[in-house]
Amino acid sequence: MGSFNKKKYKEMLGDLCGDYCNPTQYCILKEFLTSMHPSPRLLIQLKCIEKFKYEMNKDAKEELPMGTVIIIWAEEGYAERFANEYNEDDSYKEIYERIMKKD
Repeated sequence: MGSFNKKKYKEMLGDLCGDYCNPTQYCILKEFLTSMHPSPRLLIQLKCIEKFKYEMNKDAKEELPMGTVIIIWAEEGYAERFANEYNEDDSYKEIYERIMKKD
């Protein structure tokens, strides 16, 4: 888990789940992720892919399914860019912004 302690992990989950969970209320998504404890790197990349999917679908006539978006993410080099830009001290928004600036 790198240098992620329990407090830092919860803060990262708060950032990733902010669109879904009210910070002042119980959130089953954050509780589930806390107990399952998936890799921060995996969660941050998934959040970046989710944002990428949203941006791709903004102007699309039909919504692209997540599986298709993941293939595009990998084939167009975004996964490699993520690997180069990932830093556990940065938010997913900072990482995503750096990935997209390279276009």
